[in-house]
Amino acid sequence: MDHHFDIAIIGLGCAGSHITIELLKQHPDIKLVVIDDAPSTIHKKWSFWEKGSGKWDQMILKKWNHGLFKSDKGSIELDMHPYTYKTINSVDFIAFAKAELEKNHHSKFINSTVLSINALNEETHTISSTDGSSLSARLILDSRIDTDFFKDQKAITLHQHFKGWTIETPMDSFNPECFTMMDYSLRDNGTTSFTYVLPYSSQKALIEFTYFSPELVNDNIYDNYLKRYINKHLKIDDYKIVEIENGVIPMTTYDFNRHHSHKIFKIGTAGGWVKPSTGYSFKMTEKKAETLVFNYLNEIPLLTGLSKNRFSLYDKTMLSVLHDFNNECTCFFPSFIR
Repeated sequence: MDHHFDIAIIGLGCAGSHITIELLKQHPDIKLVVIDDAPSTIHKKWSFWEKGSGKWDQMILKKWNHGLFKSDKGSIELDMHPYTYKTINSVDFIAFAKAELEKNHHSKFINSTVLSINALNEETHTISSTDGSSLSARLILDSRIDTDFFKDQKAITLHQHFKGWTIETPMDSFNPECFTMMDYSLRDNGTTSFTYVLPYSSQKALIEFTYFSPELVNDNIYDNYLKRYINKHLKIDDYKIVEIENGVIPMTTYDFNRHHSHKIFKIGTAGGWVKPSTGYSFKMTEKKAETLVFNYLNEIPLLTGLSKNRFSLYDKTMLSVLHDFNNECTCFFPSFIR
C-alpha cells in the first residue's frame, strides 16, 4: 500500500468511528487512514434516544422504555413511548469501526500519535506521527480540540463531568426496566449535580455522579457522593465495583468552526458536534457523520447542513442560565416536583 490517502482521520473515538463506518459503506474504494493512540480498553457508555429499531441494535448493551426523575421534592415516572433510551459500550462500537477499516484493502489503521501536519501543496497535507511513519492525504478530519478553546475567556463554558461505577450486588437491587435520568436528591451544594443510574439487570447497574458546572472537582469528591448514594439512597451495603469510567464533556458556546481550514476539518467535540446544553453526542454525531460523508461524496462544502442557528440560540440561552445560576438546577429540569 502506498502512503497517500484520500482522507486521514485523526482519532477513532465516537466521531472518527461514525465517519469511518459511513465512508466505507458509501465508498468502499476510498483510500482511508485512521491514526489513533488511545488504549482500546477504556470503557465508556454512549447512550442515546431513538424511535424503534436502529443501525446499532446488534451491539446494544441495554435499552429502556421507562425513565425516572427524582429530587428531594418527589419523583415522576415517564413512559417514553415512542422513544427508547439505548446504551452501547464504546469499546464495542470502536472495535466494529476498526474491524470495518482493517478488512478494507484500500484503508489502514495506524496506532500512533500525530506530531505535525504540514501543507505539501494546495491539495495535499503530510502527516508525521510518533511511529516514524509519514503519509499524505487530500483531506484531514481531525478530532483533536484546538488549544485556543482552553484559553478562551469569552464563550460561556460549563463542563459535564462525571465518574461512574458499574456495580454488582448479590441480591436483586435494581429495576432493570427503568433507568434514572436525574436524581437530585443528593447534590453537591451550590452546583448543578445529580446521580444517573443505568440498571443492566436486577443485580448490575452503572451508578454515575454528574456535574454541569464551570469548575471540575477532585476525584475523591465523586467517590464520596457515589458511596453516599449507593449506601443511603439505594440502601445497598454489599456490592462489588466491576468497572469505572469518567469523563469531561465541554458544554460551550465556543465557535469551533473557526478552526476549519483548507483541507483540514475538525470533527466530534473539536468540531462542535456535542449538544452544548446537554452533552449528548452519539446520535448527533451519527447524523453529522452521515451529512459530512454525503457532502464529501457530492463535492458540497463540508459545513453544509451541519448546524442550525436557532438551536445555537436555544443552547446559548440555557447555558447562560446554568452558568449564572448553577445552584438553582432543580428550577430548570423536570425532576423538580412542585
